[in-house]
Amino acid sequence: MSGSGSGSGSRYPKLKRRTPSPPSHRRDKFHKRHVDDDHDDEAATVTRYDAYPTTLLVRNLSHHTRPEDLRIPFESFGPVNDVYLPRNYHTGKPAGFGFVKYRNADDAAEAKHHMNNRIICGHQISVVFSKEDAKRPEEMLAREHNT
Repeated sequence: MSGSGSGSGSRYPKLKRRTPSPPSHRRDKFHKRHVDDDHDDEAATVTRYDAYPTTLLVRNLSHHTRPEDLRIPFESFGPVNDVYLPRNYHTGKPAGFGFVKYRNADDAAEAKHHMNNRIICGHQISVVFSKEDAKRPEEMLAREHNT
């Protein structure tokens, strides 16, 4: 009778996944984009809604946070492509934030909603959509030399 209950020693509680909201619910967060289809004789205009970004910026991480400390809870919302925890280029110390990249934009939106203000490694994290993809150390060094 041991080890099979809800207190089986898991570091993270099992999080429930919500079903995706209908597109009409999120239309105010999207903007319309018209796409011309050049494969037909006549140019057809298709209206679609831009998807959410797939990369989340996770702030206020402990300096002891490991990639798997983020991957495990964030994967409960969908497949994660990458977890990146930047370090200061000069000192090698953790920067205190990280990026979680999803395959699917809807999964990223769900994770942002449910993981914001959660406690990870003793710190209350802040989760927002990343405005741009994570930069690797080589890119940051090149950026530093160009300024």
